[in-house]
Amino acid sequence: MFFRWNLMYLVIAFILMILYKGYWIRYFCSKKTMKDMYASFAGVPIAGAVLPVLALLLMGMYSRNQIVILSSIILGSGHIGIHYMHWKELNT
Repeated sequence: MFFRWNLMYLVIAFILMILYKGYWIRYFCSKKTMKDMYASFAGVPIAGAVLPVLALLLMGMYSRNQIVILSSIILGSGHIGIHYMHWKELNT
């Protein structure tokens, strides 16, 4: 049986991007409030920030590209951090 475990990174990244698209569809079908923007989706907290960053990280791991991996970590530290701060303001 031929199975490449490395291909799982690509498949999971694709699924994360489908979930990200679903997040945006749900947002645009809502009243478009800040609460809607920072709501969780499919069990992923702060989905608007977390899903694309994880997908990018997995794409870097799939391609074994250290620049993409480093870029996704830098993007994630800022993007997820800012979204988390906004989410925290809404929920306190």
